[in-house]
Amino acid sequence: MRLIAFLEYAAVVIGTVGMIAGRFFALPKFFNLGVLLVGVGFALAGLIAVFTRRMVFRASDDAFENYAGLPALIVALMALAIGAGTIWAAYLLDQGQWHATVHYLMRRPAPLLAAAGLFSIGVGVLMLLNPLGHHSWVWRILVYAPRATVGILVIAAGCAGLGLGAWEWRDPKAYSAFVAKLPDTLKLLY
Repeated sequence: MRLIAFLEYAAVVIGTVGMIAGRFFALPKFFNLGVLLVGVGFALAGLIAVFTRRMVFRASDDAFENYAGLPALIVALMALAIGAGTIWAAYLLDQGQWHATVHYLMRRPAPLLAAAGLFSIGVGVLMLLNPLGHHSWVWRILVYAPRATVGILVIAAGCAGLGLGAWEWRDPKAYSAFVAKLPDTLKLLY
């Protein structure tokens, strides 16, 4: 097993155990440390994968070699974003600002919409790629065509998320009015 992969897995597992123990024994600082360790594990895995262009959390050097390059870079950036977000959450928990931040993001969800849009675009692009290199017509008709169709829909949903995030950031009143009217509009469709 690669040493760096062992450290990545160890940080995530020890952090998860720390979060469970912190909740079980009512030790909030221990829980915060566990969240930080999980974030560090994901961020380290993502950062290493960005530089090496190899898949994250690889236990051996020859694992997932078909996914090297663009697929690995997309997954690495996602893992890095998850790690950075988790580290930020640990900081907010430690400073006692978690609930205030959640309430702010519930009122002004532009960053969450944009992040969800970027993640959706990344997943959609991964669905469009064919890293295993299957070229038979049966594979293309039965597997790749439906997967590519869903991938295009997921990319479109991600672009919509980015657009909604930009709209909420630029004009929050119009966005709030749209969201308030949305349930009535959906009732008309049924």
